[in-house]
Amino acid sequence: QINVEKFTIEKRKKNLIFTSAGDNTEFYNNWLGKDRNYDVWVVYYGNNENNYKKYSNMVDFIIKNKGSKWQNFYFIWNKYKKYLLEYERFWIVDDDIIIDTNQINKLFDLSKKYNFWVCQPAFTKDSLISHQITVQKENSFFRYVNFIEVGVVLLSRDSLIKFMEYYDSKLIGWGIDYFMFWVLGQNNKNKYAIIDTI
Repeated sequence: QINVEKFTIEKRKKNLIFTSAGDNTEFYNNWLGKDRNYDVWVVYYGNNENNYKKYSNMVDFIIKNKGSKWQNFYFIWNKYKKYLLEYERFWIVDDDIIIDTNQINKLFDLSKKYNFWVCQPAFTKDSLISHQITVQKENSFFRYVNFIEVGVVLLSRDSLIKFMEYYDSKLIGWGIDYFMFWVLGQNNKNKYAIIDTI
């Protein structure tokens, strides 16, 4: 069990990556480079104590719990909300997303610079695509949209707070992206973006 009080005193970052990680992931090879502008919190749902110990030595916070990514975020939201609210931006991301630290830093920086309520990086054409709108567009910096893929959603603190007022832990994954925009207001302009340069 991590000492949350000590962790919070030592924390310097304003941005947070949250993921729910199992035993079939290599997030630690992609996201944990030097000069991060974000902390990394993990809820471990796997069954391998060696993996749990390995992740523990790499990330800023880790705890065990069974469940999907959003169910596990809801778990720590209820347990450690006052610590989470010290962050300004939250990237709630699947543990199989391949992206490096430099690109993640830029993602957080652009989210703040343009005051996006919700945004995401684009998917490369060879990614596993669920929604065509999320594929990277050439010669585009970013696009305002009214849909963000739930596997890579980055939220401002105010947007996250509002969404968590409505989130129910029965929601596992499918449909959360649509529900999020219903909660936040799907007709708001210039608040949601896909960043094609990332």
